Amino acid sequence: MTATTTTTTAEKRPTLARSAMVLIFALMLVGGALRSVEAGCQNTLKLALKDVWLCGVISYGVALTGVGAILLASLVVSRRREWPTRADLAAMPKWAPFGGLTGGAAIFAMIAFASSVGVGTFNAVIIAGQMFVAAAMDHFGVLGFPRRRISARRVTACAMIIIGSYLMAKY
Repeated sequence: MTATTTTTTAEKRPTLARSAMVLIFALMLVGGALRSVEAGCQNTLKLALKDVWLCGVISYGVALTGVGAILLASLVVSRRREWPTRADLAAMPKWAPFGGLTGGAAIFAMIAFASSVGVGTFNAVIIAGQMFVAAAMDHFGVLGFPRRRISARRVTACAMIIIGSYLMAKY
């Protein structure tokens, strides 16, 4: 996947080739689809265990095991041996490792509430929340992301997501 540079109004940011973008969007769609399957798995686990917290711990334990297995397989296949140095770790922002906690909050929300409102409504509202924060993060260029100023079209897209969330909840 080769990155090229395009110029927009007063901004320069890398763009990907069209074929790479199609592949990335397809993988993101699959990832999004799996979130709904995840909600079903989480709900089934919660019902079997009768405990939201135990369900979350088991879910994260399985996820950690899966990611660890993927890491091991990728190390064997790629023979990658480069690891971060102490200087790399010292230069890393102190807040960087806490993304897992925010993901954990989303997982616990899924476990606790998706079965009450339905997986469609749950995902729609989650996506709406993600879009509001994402638009603000892009606008201000925070947490390592390049700055992408808010526009009327992006505000309209966020509003459409809210309308879609309402419609999912109502019907």
